[in-house]
Amino acid sequence: MLWGCSSGLLRDMGEFDRIGTPYNYMLAGWWVRFALLFAFHYSLRGRSPTLIANLWDVTDRDIDKLTQAVFDKMRLTPEAHRERHTGSETDGISIVKALAEAREVCKLKYITGAAPVVYGIPFYL
Repeated sequence: MLWGCSSGLLRDMGEFDRIGTPYNYMLAGWWVRFALLFAFHYSLRGRSPTLIANLWDVTDRDIDKLTQAVFDKMRLTPEAHRERHTGSETDGISIVKALAEAREVCKLKYITGAAPVVYGIPFYL
């Protein structure tokens, strides 16, 4: 998850492919997995190439609230971690759905709330 300003912006290179941080992260992730799969015979089970990043500049407080809401919905908090290890089992939520639902906490829903996008394949946690 890259929550910084314009962290998901892809720059146009004319006739060539677009470039940017999301592309580099996803390409590096696939290359590492590809190399591990064939060089060391590791499986890809449990790994997914997913990235959340912002398309434009955002305000600090709004993006902080949105980030916390995504973490809460995906149960990435210390309380949820303790519950998970004490035996209470619930169904996971997609990172895409968590982000879509978390957009409602933003004060500027159509500016800051619309900036984060999901690149790659959605996963459930």
